[in-house]
Order: sequence, then structure tokens, then C-alpha cells
Amino acid sequence: MTDEFVKLLDQGCADLGIELSNQQKEQFFKYYEMLIEKNKVMNLTAITELSDVITKHFVDSLLLVLAAPELGLKLDGSAEYSCIDVGTGAGFPGIPLKIAFPGLKVTLLDSLNKRVGFLNEVIEALGLTDITAVHGRAEDCGRDAKYREQYDICVSRAVANMSTLSEYCIPFVKKGGYFIPYKSGKADEEIAQARSAVKKLGGEMKDIIVKVLPETDVERTFCSGKEDGDHSEEISEKSGTSGEGTVKVKKNRIVRKGKNFRIL
Repeated sequence: MTDEFVKLLDQGCADLGIELSNQQKEQFFKYYEMLIEKNKVMNLTAITELSDVITKHFVDSLLLVLAAPELGLKLDGSAEYSCIDVGTGAGFPGIPLKIAFPGLKVTLLDSLNKRVGFLNEVIEALGLTDITAVHGRAEDCGRDAKYREQYDICVSRAVANMSTLSEYCIPFVKKGGYFIPYKSGKADEEIAQARSAVKKLGGEMKDIIVKVLPETDVERTFCSGKEDGDHSEEISEKSGTSGEGTVKVKKNRIVRKGKNFRIL
């Protein structure tokens, strides 16, 4: 583990109010080394520079603490949640979240078996527990009783619009859980398209906030909102056409609880 790596990781995490132990820093560094090495023979990421991996992959993944502070994620692992990362790819954001918040019970879902093989190598090398890599398609696993409505949190950095991500991700979320998509840029158009769906659910989007990752021009969009009343709307097994952001789900009903709808 190099001094430069530690300095950059500490700086990025400090902006999020996260202080990692030496063991966690070692795990992040080992993850970085394995990512770069495997990327030579497998297309895992176009981001390979040390500073970019730390900022655009590791720190970016940890932005969940800003997206949903009400979850109260704890560095000591005392806050236990089940979390599924849909379309995880090289393990983002699921593995960084697991390293930083060891209490999370994580499922990494990806449709490419070779990537799942790499994820299993990382899990073993880092000595992570309560984390599983699963080979499967989101639309299939979302209908499987083993995964459907089994998670407190569903996250995804997959490149898809928010309506599509909702269709794939919401079936995994249990009653009272959260779906938190990571969106790039200001996402103004997507937010505008989502407003009518949010309104049908008794919600109102407002207070759009754009965060810029330190030392980059990479933006993530947050959108807070409030509920006008105790409203909900049915969703079908495959539709899930919700207002996107932090979504609370009650059985097959999406329920807005009146605090924060955040789009990340």
C-alpha cells in the first residue's frame, strides 16, 4: 500500500465523513491491484489511473452515505442491512460499500459469468464475509422468490434511465426498503420525465442538488422532495414505473414516506 494511495483515499473519504481503518485501506488497495491486473485480460473498466480509480470508483461508490443519511450506516458494522447491487460489473458500488460498512450483507448481481468469477476472487482475497456474487439477469432474479423482496437496499450504477432501472430493481426491495440509483450528471431531463410518476405516488420533487466528486468534473445528482399525503400506487411485477430516487417499497406498492426522494 503506497503513501499516495492512502492520502488520496483518506481525502476522498473525509469529504463523506468516513474514516477507514488500516485494514479497510489495505482491502481497498488490494482491490485496486486486482482490478488493474484483471483488466489486462478482461474488460472491467476504462478507468485505470490510481487517482481516478479512487475518486471515480471507490469514493463515488460510497456516496450512498449522502444519498440516504437516514439509513445511519455505521463504520463499525453495527447497522446491519441487506443490500443488492444490480448490474455490479467490476463490483461497484457493492464491494466498496461492503469494505467501508462491514455490517452490510451484500449480494452482487451481474449477467456476465466471467465478471462474477472475478468478484469471487476479490471477495476471497479481501477476506470479506456476508457477501455473495450471483450470476443472473435482473429481470429473472427479480421474479425469483430467493431474491424478490429480500433486501433493505437496492443500489445500481448501471447505465440505464431511471424508469428502466426501477423496473429491474424495485422487485428486489422488501417492505420499508430503499432503491437508490446512482445517476451521472445533472439528470435534468430524467428528473423532468419522472415528475409525473412521482406525483401519482403522492410525491413532489424539489431541491435538486448537484454534487461534484473531489478533484474531478464528475457530477452526481440528488433530488429531495416531500410527500403530500399518505399515497401509494400499485406496480406490476415487471413495471415498477416509479418516481426514481430513494424509493420506499411496501409489498408490491411503492410508498413515499414524506422525507427525502434522492436521486444519486
